[in-house]
Formats: sequence, structure tokens, C-alpha cells
Amino acid sequence: MTALVGALVGAGVWLVGRGLLRRPVPLLRALREYRDPIVRSGETGADGLAGWRNRAERRALQVVESFGFDLGTLRADLRIVGRSPAQHAFAKLAGASVAAGAGAAVGFGARLVGLAPPVWGVLVLVALGVLGGYVGADGALRKKAAERREQFLRALSAYMDLVKILVAGGSHSDGALFQAAAVGSGWVFDELKAAMDWSRVNGRPPSAGFQRLAAEIDVPDVEELAATIRLTAEQGASPADALACKAEMLSALELANARMKADSTTERMSIPTVVVAIAFVMFVGYPALSSLLEML
Repeated sequence: MTALVGALVGAGVWLVGRGLLRRPVPLLRALREYRDPIVRSGETGADGLAGWRNRAERRALQVVESFGFDLGTLRADLRIVGRSPAQHAFAKLAGASVAAGAGAAVGFGARLVGLAPPVWGVLVLVALGVLGGYVGADGALRKKAAERREQFLRALSAYMDLVKILVAGGSHSDGALFQAAAVGSGWVFDELKAAMDWSRVNGRPPSAGFQRLAAEIDVPDVEELAATIRLTAEQGASPADALACKAEMLSALELANARMKADSTTERMSIPTVVVAIAFVMFVGYPALSSLLEML
């Protein structure tokens, strides 16, 4: 117990020291904070609440970075979910605080009903809550990012079908890519339109826009599409055939993923049936087995 208290006191002193020491602020973040609009103290309502939220998120990001955690490894997941590193840092600290409060409330409630758990048990419960809430935000982010990537793949398949139809109708491959992106709606087509607009504004081919988008959101199929478009332009292959093959491949991949997901769901649905069957066999066979053991 003495060692645990000493460790907690030492950790508190270390945290206070880290908070008092000034750390160098990266130049890009300093410029971003400089350009952000400053919310005046007299503002109220939605603007004041948004300003408070922004300040809290920036402070949460500073706290997370002060502990040496780099959110850059989650950049692609944050990008496809549409969340900034500051917002994710705020979610991590909020989750840790809520989980710690829940653990403390459980320990206090146990004392109220007369269970009286040991102090170290409550501290361990609070520590586990902090760790679970802090790490759980990353797990929730990865799950949401995986769902968004599945949505992106389905929308990309529909996008390539539109491109194939436009190319078959006589449109140029580059023009078909722009037109198909402008026709669709939804966040995926907004990303595709932004990629096309970036390549048009910078005087680059569409493959450059897709390559940039693939690097930001970490979707390999977009990178493969960029490589297909680039190879057709460099090698002189038929754009119509290449885009049609890519569209068919994406459709086959989407169908395979749907079948895999359906098979996995079917397998999970069979687990309760197996459990019920095993319980029924044990219920029926237990009297006979008990009688046999008594005879022995």
C-alpha cells in the first residue's frame, strides 16, 4: 500500500512538473492557431459555445502531445471520418474522465451499500477506467473509419460504373471522370469532386488527384485507380477498356465482400443454436450420468 501511494504521489509530481514546463509549439500549429478567429468574451449563444469547444479541443491536443503521444499515426482514419486531431484528443480525454468517474462512482456506491471494497481496489478500478476510456476512443475511431472505407468502396464502384457508361457513350476518359464525379451525391462523391477540382486547379492529370486522395484516406482501391489511369496515359492503352476492367473488378470485389460479410453473420448466428443444443444434451444426460456415477 505504501508503494502504491508513493507511486501515485510521484506520478502527480511528474504531471505537475510537465504542466509547468513550457514546451516548444510546432510552427504549423502556431500558425493555425494564429489564423483561427478569436472568440470575444462578450459573445454568447452558439458562437460562444463553439469557441469554448474549440479552445477545449486545442488544449486537449496540447495535453495529449505533452505526454508524448503522436496522433499522426491516426491521420488517415481521422481524415476519412472527418475529425480533426484536436477533436479526437478531446474525445480521448473525455472518455478517460467519464470512465474514471464511473469507476469512482462504483466504488463509492459499493461503500454505501456496505461492501466496503479496499482503497487499492477502487484505485485500480479508476486506473483501468482511465486506460479503457483513453484507448477506447482509438478503437471507436478505427471502427468508424473501417465502416467509412466500406462505404467509399461501394460508392467508388458506382462511380466507376458511371465512368464506364460515359466512356462507352463517346466521352473522353478525363471528361468522364469529371462528369461522373459531378453527377453523384454524398460524402464520397464530394471527396471525388474535390480530388478532381484539385487536379484541375493545379493543372495535373486526374490520376494525381486520385493519388493524393488515396494517400490521405488510405484506400488502396483509389490508388489502384490512379495507377490504372496513369498507365493508360503513359502506355497508350485504351482508356475505355482499362476503366471498364477496373469497374468490373470493383463490382466483383464489392460482391465478394458482401458474401464474406453474409457468411460471417451466418456463422455467428449458429453459435446460439450450438450453445442451446449443448445445454439440452447436458440437461437430458445429466440424470443418467449421475445415476451411473452413484452405482460406481
